Amino acid sequence: MKSIFDEIPDIYKNREALSHRFVPEELPHREEQMRELASYLKHALRNSTPPNLLVLGHTGTGKTVTVKKVLQELTKIANSRVDIIYVIASGTPFQTLNEIASELNPEVNFKGLSFKEAWNKFRRMLNKDKITIIVLDEVDKMLTYGSELLYFLSREERICIITISNKINVMNMITDKRVISSFNPIKIVFPKYNVSQLEDILRLRAEMAFYEGVLEDDVIPLCAAFAMEREGDARYALDLLMYSGDEAVRRMNHKVTVEHVKIARRKLEEDFIRQSIQNLSLAQKLLLLAVLRKEGDSPREIYTLCNEYLEKITGDRLTHRRLSSLLGDLELYGFIIYVKKGMGRGKGVSWRVYLNDTIDRKLIIESLKESLQNELDSELFQYK
Repeated sequence: MKSIFDEIPDIYKNREALSHRFVPEELPHREEQMRELASYLKHALRNSTPPNLLVLGHTGTGKTVTVKKVLQELTKIANSRVDIIYVIASGTPFQTLNEIASELNPEVNFKGLSFKEAWNKFRRMLNKDKITIIVLDEVDKMLTYGSELLYFLSREERICIITISNKINVMNMITDKRVISSFNPIKIVFPKYNVSQLEDILRLRAEMAFYEGVLEDDVIPLCAAFAMEREGDARYALDLLMYSGDEAVRRMNHKVTVEHVKIARRKLEEDFIRQSIQNLSLAQKLLLLAVLRKEGDSPREIYTLCNEYLEKITGDRLTHRRLSSLLGDLELYGFIIYVKKGMGRGKGVSWRVYLNDTIDRKLIIESLKESLQNELDSELFQYK
């Protein structure tokens, strides 16, 4: 009996090869950064602690996959002399420490402990016969809440910290001079990809992902061109190619065409907004919610409401200076805009904050509600 699955076009060899989580054998146009990372991490092979590193670059410049690739190579030849821990540092320093510890031992949970108590328990878990390399991806999100974890990690013997961020000025988020002094990382900056480099990356992944002859000739150049509109974001380019393939399958087509790319782009834009909101720090999400509820008000009024939310959830408040920086990030990401308004003759001007009307308001509300459903009452999301 013929299965319903037999009717579905079979265009993929390995769809996973288009995922940003996939680590390929080759990383085109990141050879220099791989060598630089390896030159520092090689110290671990001599039982010496590598220096702390700060990997910087815009979204989609290959930072995470390059770090993972180099660490994979290190693991192959380290002969169990190195422990490697990778976490996305999107929570508070305490939450991040708990996640690091659970990577060493899944049964560990620091709930109910103070930060110092949790740290002392974590120290006892470390194998002093090994070098421990800890990767803190998206570290800027954790730094929104504090830098104490960096302080303790950087003062511990036989620990190398690799931090990754798309915020070039991320070190400015650290206000404690003791942390700056003890952490003191070497910076490795990843440049943006150009269009030809994006095409090289897409072709390499497409060879692994699709059967031969599945892609029309103009598909990869179009995906690369659209990604250039996002400042050379390779992750976006790969997602777009994957969505295009999925759209072809959904439409029962055996070839991926330019039309599939255009349709996929529209769908990806919605998913991109959802994922972008999901990837915001808690403070940024609450700030965006405050803009929704106080749209057209001054930044100061929005900061006050945001701090009410923060205090309710975490017990903490942020300074207006820190909230101003976070609001600037939301403007950079395209979620909000500032509007200058006159206060009358001789009275100067004031600034008002609005949602960017190019983004679907309902989509923002739904995404925030989904992302904050465990933190805030659903009544806060009732908008027309």
